[in-house]
Amino acid sequence: MTATADSLVVDIVRTLEKQGVPRDAYQLGREFDPEALARLLDTGGDAVEVRLEVRGVSLVVTKQGVWVTDEPPSSQPECPNCGLPVTAVVQLVPTHHNAYPCGCRVEENLLE
Repeated sequence: MTATADSLVVDIVRTLEKQGVPRDAYQLGREFDPEALARLLDTGGDAVEVRLEVRGVSLVVTKQGVWVTDEPPSSQPECPNCGLPVTAVVQLVPTHHNAYPCGCRVEENLLE
């Protein structure tokens, strides 16, 4: 991992620990991609705000830091093909949209 991603992971882990979530209760690499999150924050400007949920704790991540939000955790829609929770829809080419993390092909407005 890059230094930025390492620092981000440490901040997220410390924030989760303050909320009583032990380190052995999750694997961040399965919750989200730390490298991709760090790149998004590095290249997206100061207005980028990413919301994550790890073990029922809703987090807000920006260039300025990581904190817990008071908003209740949102439910994730299920993939219409395989039924797994969908955290993002990835568009690699204009006509193809894939659910993340399962990879099934889906409609682009699945998360709207």
